[in-house]
Amino acid sequence: MIHSSPSDPSPMKSLEAMFMADVAYVAGHPNIPRILLGTLATKEKSALKLMLEAFVRRYERRISCLIEEAQQCGEVRATVDKEGAARLFIAAIQHLVFRALVADELSKIREAAPAAFTSYRRCLEAIQ
Repeated sequence: MIHSSPSDPSPMKSLEAMFMADVAYVAGHPNIPRILLGTLATKEKSALKLMLEAFVRRYERRISCLIEEAQQCGEVRATVDKEGAARLFIAAIQHLVFRALVADELSKIREAAPAAFTSYRRCLEAIQ
């Protein structure tokens, strides 16, 4: 198992914890999104851009594995495309960050995170 909470074997709870931790990190380091957006806006393949690509690929695999575990234990529908769902997980966080940057309200990103994750989870959940 990839998730880190042995007392709670729920992969979905692990995904939620990862989501909230990512959002908290961005809220605590408001210059990181600005730096990354500036780097991504360039056409050249800088070292930072290459590192970012590798990081995102590894992170997508990690999320995909958790989604697969959630499918195996019945928390997520078996028909869900785990790779696509991993990309949507990251996109949901990116959307929160982008919206907060546009509104210049990065400090409020934590408030929006629970509702965003709830919507994401409901898209994946197995019907009980």
